[in-house]
Amino acid sequence: MADKPMVLVTGGAGYIGSHTVLQLLKADYPVVVVDNFSRGYEEALRRVARLANKQFDWHKIDLSDQSGLTQLMQDYPVETVIHFAAFKNVGEADQKPELYYQNNVINSLHLLQAMNQAGVKQIVFSSTSAVYGDADEIPMHENLPVKPRNAYGHSKATVEWMIIDYCHSYGMKAVCLRYFNAAGADFSGEIGEDPSLTGNIIPVLMQVLIGKREKFFLFGNQYDTPDGTQMRDYIHVNDLADGHLAAMTALAGMPAGQAEMVNLGTGQATSNQQLMQLVEQVSGRKLKYEVTDPRPGDPVITVSAVDKARELLGWQAQYNIEQIIKSQWQWVQKYPDGYHTSDH
Repeated sequence: MADKPMVLVTGGAGYIGSHTVLQLLKADYPVVVVDNFSRGYEEALRRVARLANKQFDWHKIDLSDQSGLTQLMQDYPVETVIHFAAFKNVGEADQKPELYYQNNVINSLHLLQAMNQAGVKQIVFSSTSAVYGDADEIPMHENLPVKPRNAYGHSKATVEWMIIDYCHSYGMKAVCLRYFNAAGADFSGEIGEDPSLTGNIIPVLMQVLIGKREKFFLFGNQYDTPDGTQMRDYIHVNDLADGHLAAMTALAGMPAGQAEMVNLGTGQATSNQQLMQLVEQVSGRKLKYEVTDPRPGDPVITVSAVDKARELLGWQAQYNIEQIIKSQWQWVQKYPDGYHTSDH
């Protein structure tokens, strides 16, 4: 439909980006993608085009190329930017903070500058619940103080603040989406999270089940939770993608200068022990694991408050943890090495 605004998706070849591009195309939004392909895959975009049965353009551009970004936004009738392009490995961020400040923060500044120069006024930003750090309240709501505990969380919080300032000074408007634990894969089994780029627990469990890793290391089982293991709010990647479309709709009705922070989660927590049992049930295989010491800085429990997403975006998660695990298992069986799996 010609009346839908064109969307520029940065990092559209990555895990959440590719699923969101697919949902945008299915909803008849015109899309253009930029990605430097350092951690995203052109193959993911080719599969998205096939699944949606629609053509769209993508360009290999690094966000440090501010003039290239500005030119692209002048060449295409871009009205809204969905900004995913970022590194997201917490351990790597603490070892190499310079990578995360360069790529996540400074490159986001280049993007905001390019948007301002091209007159593009709307942005949906891929943020994280890591901005809350160890929250004083569960479930974690958007009015909690921002006090991240690691370099990754610091980088995302800094971009949120930059976006707030750009909205205030230049009349932009923004929705910053604070994700909880993204997981699962598209139900086609054709796109998903590449196992070589993640330390996330569900892909790691699956890699053990298919023999790509020897065993799973459970970081502590003496926490103050019902079964002694940490608990997390897992959200299906397709629910996350739909959250971005809902955020774009909400943006259209917001006044210039406004920036909203919104959690995307389910409001339900699953323990590591429950996850281990679920992956065994879904796969029909036995999991090899070993209990090791807790990791410093890991929160015991993270659960999203869901009221603001429901009220402001008219959005709520549709899929439960069993559906997340099943979709991930389907992807892993089809493509055990992710996008490096040879076609068969």
